[in-house]
Amino acid sequence: MKKLLLTAFAALTFGTAAMAQKIDNSKDRRFQSVSEAKNPFNHKSLGKGGEFISDWYDIIELIGQSNVGANLTGFVNFLVHDSLNKFVNDDATLTYGAWHSVGQVIDPKDDLIQLSASPQNQLSRYNSYKCDTIAFRYLYVRNVDSIADGMGGKTNVVDTLFVAYFAGAQIEKLQFTASGDKLAMVDWNFANRAPANYIKMDTFLLSSGVNEALDTTNVLDNNGGFENSWTSKIAQFPAPAGMKVDVNPNGSTTANLVGFTYTFKSGVPTIENGDTAVFIYQLDPATAPVGMRRSNYFGCRFEQNSGSIGWENKNFWNTSLFALKSTSYASNNGWDGYVSGNAFTSDLFLESYFHLTVTGEIGVGSEENNKVSINKIFPNPSTGLVKATFELTSNSDVTVNVVNLMGQTVKSMDFGKTAAGKYDLPMDLTSLTPGVYMISITAGNSTTTQKIVIAQ
Repeated sequence: MKKLLLTAFAALTFGTAAMAQKIDNSKDRRFQSVSEAKNPFNHKSLGKGGEFISDWYDIIELIGQSNVGANLTGFVNFLVHDSLNKFVNDDATLTYGAWHSVGQVIDPKDDLIQLSASPQNQLSRYNSYKCDTIAFRYLYVRNVDSIADGMGGKTNVVDTLFVAYFAGAQIEKLQFTASGDKLAMVDWNFANRAPANYIKMDTFLLSSGVNEALDTTNVLDNNGGFENSWTSKIAQFPAPAGMKVDVNPNGSTTANLVGFTYTFKSGVPTIENGDTAVFIYQLDPATAPVGMRRSNYFGCRFEQNSGSIGWENKNFWNTSLFALKSTSYASNNGWDGYVSGNAFTSDLFLESYFHLTVTGEIGVGSEENNKVSINKIFPNPSTGLVKATFELTSNSDVTVNVVNLMGQTVKSMDFGKTAAGKYDLPMDLTSLTPGVYMISITAGNSTTTQKIVIAQ
């Protein structure tokens, strides 16, 4: 049977972003993160048996392969639920929090994946997939455990983290009018200052100690009490069942992205009896006014493009999302709630991770030039002696690779220039450990892949 790669492209439909000018973030306050948890997901597959790709996608690693990769600089910033939260900076200036929510959309078809340590993880428009887990780097500082209850006693402070999940038609594909750069956006609720139209929103109540996926112990690395640097951690969350993309067999699916956002609300009132709580206090604690009210806060880590050349994002929708004070209360210059990371003069990228698994039928590659097709691999399952029948549509250099689920090539054959036609290829795989493997046949720049199970 011929592969579906012969099917013509369906026309992509997407809107045009009304805003033609980027947002100047050159004066944004950048906070330092000096100690960071080791990334536990880097090239670490969950190893779900029987499925082609089941691996972590690291957004920062991916962007690191782009034209701005050499100019990325890491910082942290903090989420606030309104715009009145005081930040007392290390130079004694007073600012107010401006970030209300952050998030990330992933496009696993991005060619940048080919330049990463896991090039086999690039999916095509023919691959259905699910996201079963998301993760992000965070920092949570708990200054206040209890507040007055108004009746002469105390009540425990419970902060809240909201994690929302999106897929398919809930993610809108847009592009900038002038540059043609792609961006993917999700909806926002101005009344609640929170994301809208999601698959699911998980609510995490944060008190002292370890709370489900989040460690709420203090993460200040404060050098004797000065609140000027932080230690980050990584949280991991199971994604809901609807976090998936089921593609059309002809590859015409346009609603083929997934994403998530997170939003924080402190349990400490921002304003109480006319007194505004202080979120960040970077001066010597001894200088703090008597009775100064503090608040708990939640931060994220991101990478910023510190170079003079902007991110080139012409074909794919890997978009970081930032809801700012200027867009969270009402539309601002065409932005409704979230602003895309590449809408800033210095591009912003949220440090985040997605665990994706290919689902459904496998056997089509990501190349458009259909030079090779696998007709059958049999027997399957096999004890090791198998035959692959394949067809070349034009004379091509042919290589065959057998790859395990960790992406490691365990057997490779190079047949050089091969004439067009149909072929039966016997293979002896008896030396392989029983399990699931992928047989990939490459002809020129076209690759096709099918699964083989080696049984005991």
